[in-house]
Amino acid sequence: MLDSTFDTDQQILEQLAKSDVHAFDFLYEKYFSKLYGAVYKRLQNRELTEEVVQELFISLWERRTVLSISTTVEAYLFSSVKYLVIAQYKKNNLFEKYSNSLNPEANDDNFTEQVIAFDELNAAYQNALKLLPERCREVFLLKRTGLSQREISEKMDISEKTVENQMTKALKILREALSDYTVFVILGFGSTILF
Repeated sequence: MLDSTFDTDQQILEQLAKSDVHAFDFLYEKYFSKLYGAVYKRLQNRELTEEVVQELFISLWERRTVLSISTTVEAYLFSSVKYLVIAQYKKNNLFEKYSNSLNPEANDDNFTEQVIAFDELNAAYQNALKLLPERCREVFLLKRTGLSQREISEKMDISEKTVENQMTKALKILREALSDYTVFVILGFGSTILF
């Protein structure tokens, strides 16, 4: 149920800048479904859609103290998510090009280097997984199998909000742990293979 204490976008942004979780929850409840629908319409993939919308809200929270929104909050969120969708397209396209270049029959001189680099990234990813608290890791790995938040919630006997919080925590830890591998994330490994 939406809290009616926020009458204007300015009030929401002011409270958000003060790290008011209620303001964040208000925005999340008000816009999640609308954003999810808009993203799903373009990506036609439930898992990628959830990831993109979640990434938007993570970014919103992380940047809450420095946000400068000159339009409405709704316009800002939809504009931001549009760029995340475009980035997702680019990631997938770059990944396809990069994975095609890993064909050993193509006689590519860099093939061995690319395989070694990928193996190094994969090892770093496996080590980063070990950094996750047990419940957080379990939620993350179940999500990677394609289960929805509701399915994970039922399977683990926890609330959907807890599933969401654990996923947010997992993604943050993994992004920080793999920050040295940004070249690979840009090439698409981040969303397509790893997270």
